[in-house]
Amino acid sequence: MFSYLKNKKDNKRRSQYIDEVKIFIQVHFVRERSNEKYNPLTLKTDPERDACIEWYNQHGNPDSFSDIVMIYLNEKNTTIENIASAYKLDSDILSNKNNPFTISKGYASAICLGLHLNFSETKALLNKAGHALTNSSEADLIIRFCIENGIYDFGDIEYLLSMICDTNLKELV
Repeated sequence: MFSYLKNKKDNKRRSQYIDEVKIFIQVHFVRERSNEKYNPLTLKTDPERDACIEWYNQHGNPDSFSDIVMIYLNEKNTTIENIASAYKLDSDILSNKNNPFTISKGYASAICLGLHLNFSETKALLNKAGHALTNSSEADLIIRFCIENGIYDFGDIEYLLSMICDTNLKELV
C-alpha cells in the first residue's frame, strides 16, 4: 500500500517536471548553425561562476577530471562508490584503465549530479573531461534544468530523459 502511494506521488511530481522541462527547452533550445558551436555571451557578473573560479584557485587549479572529483568527494564527505551506486555506474569509474583517461559525457554528468554541483561547477568539471552541455541538445538542457532546479534524484532524471528524449543518462553524447 505504501509503495503504491509513493509511486503515485513520484509520478505526479515527475509529470509536473515534464511540463516545466518542456518550457525550459523551448526557452533555451538553440539549433547549431552549420558546424559552428553555439557560443553564449558571458554575463558581466555571475556569482556562481566567480565562486567556481575562486574554488579552483583555492585548490591550486587542478586540471585533471579525476583529481577534481576526488577533491569534491572529500569536501562533500562521500565516495565514488556512493555516487556509482545511486546513479547505477561502474564503481571503478575513476580508475585509469584507459591511457589517456577518458570518461563518457553521461558518466561525467552523472558524477556532477551525484556531487550536487551547481551549473557553473558542472560546466567547469565537464570541460575538464572534454565535454559540455549545449543549448542544441534536449538531453543536455534536461540535465541543465535538473541542476538549476536542484533535481538530483536518479529516478527523476532518468524519467525526464526517457519521456522527452527517449534516452538515459549513460547514453548522453
